Amino acid sequence: MSEAVHVILNPSSGSGAGAKVGREVTEELRARGIDHRLLPTSGPGHAVELAQRAAEEGAPRILAVGGDGTLHEIANGLVESGLSGPPIAVVPVGTGNDFHRMVGPKTGVRGAIDTLQHGDTRAFDVGMIRWEGGRRAFVNVLGIGVDVEVLRRRERFRWLSGLTQYLAALLVAVMRFRSIGMRVTLDDGEVIEEEALILAILVGRSMGGGFMVTPTSSPDDGLLDMCLVEALSYPQIARYIPRVIRGTHEHLDVVRMRRLRSARLEPLDGKPFWFELDGELSTEPVPALDLEVMRSKITVCVPKGPA
Repeated sequence: MSEAVHVILNPSSGSGAGAKVGREVTEELRARGIDHRLLPTSGPGHAVELAQRAAEEGAPRILAVGGDGTLHEIANGLVESGLSGPPIAVVPVGTGNDFHRMVGPKTGVRGAIDTLQHGDTRAFDVGMIRWEGGRRAFVNVLGIGVDVEVLRRRERFRWLSGLTQYLAALLVAVMRFRSIGMRVTLDDGEVIEEEALILAILVGRSMGGGFMVTPTSSPDDGLLDMCLVEALSYPQIARYIPRVIRGTHEHLDVVRMRRLRSARLEPLDGKPFWFELDGELSTEPVPALDLEVMRSKITVCVPKGPA
């Protein structure tokens, strides 16, 4: 049984800011007399192993220092462990930090450690996708369509901040993107067939560093929230993007909003498609995805007070 907080640090997060923030974290933990183990990640997938080990060793807390991709790996490690994992506190150091928007308003190292020490804990849902030969959990978003193309182009805009970076990459991506025909079969039997600009299914409210895609979503209601935006012309995209950022797009004729517990996603043309989970691109295209919500699957440290 470990008595030390396991600090899972992605030193390359935030374009390398993670290493500096990691030093600030360890200094603050020492100053407060909090026993801890610093566990830097060495590459993709390592945080999965570290989180599994934390669960197996009975760590009292995990302090995640990184972005949405780091949280994605930690959650998958805890889910795959099959154990009741330790609560997760978050020091947001990534580009988008959309997961942290579900946690609460406190930011920075001191705010995160305040939450680690004195905050409440709250059980969050996660999404689980399955395809032939694999499965994966996501803590915030499954994205299909132009979102995949945005992630492929974000590297050239690393010098911009989260929302601005996503928006710049989006404007480049839509110039060459062609809509993707998708069939969505919902758990209540409804079938939606549409040429989509983007199909996003979320646990939380935002993606892309602050696009309020599903503004009424909650991470602990036992439901996933879907937003499908039809194929749009360039003038329509320019007109509607500000509404998506603000979360005032729900009643537009070109938008389909649904809440679901499970669904099946298939391409209308039968060709395998790419997807992203929590800002991480799939390693290969798939012919179909089955997804479901896993209720109260991870425990998260949140600031004390009303949810």
